[in-house]
Amino acid sequence: MRHSPLNAALCFRNREVTMDKIFNLSNISENQKKEMLESKAEFGKKQSQLASESRKSSKSGKCLYCKEPTTSYCNSHSIPASFLKNIAKDGKLLTHGGLIDLPLLNADSGVNNAGTFHIICRDCDSKIFSDYENKATYDSDIKQKTLAQIAMKNYLKAVSQRAFEIAFHERLSDDSGIDLSSINNIKDLDLKDNVRGFERAKKVDLKCVQDEYYLFFYEKLSYVVPIAFQHKIALAVDLEGGGINNLYNHDPKYKIQHLHLAVFPLEEASIVMMFIDKKDARYRQFMRQFKSLSLEDKLALINYMIFLYSEDFFLSVSLDEEIVNDEKLKSVSGSLGFGLIGSGGSAIDALKENYSLSGFKDIPSLLSLEHSA
Repeated sequence: MRHSPLNAALCFRNREVTMDKIFNLSNISENQKKEMLESKAEFGKKQSQLASESRKSSKSGKCLYCKEPTTSYCNSHSIPASFLKNIAKDGKLLTHGGLIDLPLLNADSGVNNAGTFHIICRDCDSKIFSDYENKATYDSDIKQKTLAQIAMKNYLKAVSQRAFEIAFHERLSDDSGIDLSSINNIKDLDLKDNVRGFERAKKVDLKCVQDEYYLFFYEKLSYVVPIAFQHKIALAVDLEGGGINNLYNHDPKYKIQHLHLAVFPLEEASIVMMFIDKKDARYRQFMRQFKSLSLEDKLALINYMIFLYSEDFFLSVSLDEEIVNDEKLKSVSGSLGFGLIGSGGSAIDALKENYSLSGFKDIPSLLSLEHSA
């Protein structure tokens, strides 16, 4: 399920959405888009003010890695900037907002601001990711240290994002009078889970612990893909509709299991990989199903998972208009991951339908040679 302040605001502005289908940003009408454009300046000003206040209050005053006090956090990239530059044009990248064509979201981003977060100091940022950010690392077998550094970055990004969202919701609640405490309670649990995941990855990296992460897919493609992605996602269902994670279960005792997914466009090649924590057994059936696919289908499925589960991808602005305007791609990418269940429906049935992977061949695969940059 996707999380962002805009999603929360839209959720509460659209209380009439009571369907089994998850609310989808790509379904917003032209009249609604026109209204958004008319209120964009006012919305942007208010959102910017709330965001600025939230960023300040969400910072602990310490680097999350070394625990030393700091007032100057590093402008860390969730995806190495050196990889982003390989698909940028004039320093620009196409964002999720540009793909789904929503007036309230920025359509593009400069490399310097793409997927950034501020939670560790500059000294730590320059040291702890040196292995996985070095393109030479991908000329040989991938080590646990590399996987641990990728996992660390993913958890740090998530910690920063959740801390900001909690602070943002507190201010949004004060400003609007809407009680968002139940949402923040869920986000606080998620925040703590991400801190634990980060500390585990940090330990694996520092102590060179072996076999803590299972790399079940790794491919170095001989061409440059027009997409960059790095994050962790929680699959709801496998290829046959079997349950993996109940994303609607907010019991503190229920542990969501993630897989880490990375797509790195290099100068003349691309890296695509997926790995999990060795303890996350709920992915076993999915991995068996995945391994039976052809390479073409594996790449198409990974492509679909990125657009279905995340908005943290960056695309080349040189993509063909036919791809950018593909309605099925917009629909998959526009899914917010929430919606109320209609009468007679069950949360589990809705989860399986909304997150089905059966349509993974129906959208353009940006990991294929056909669409290479």
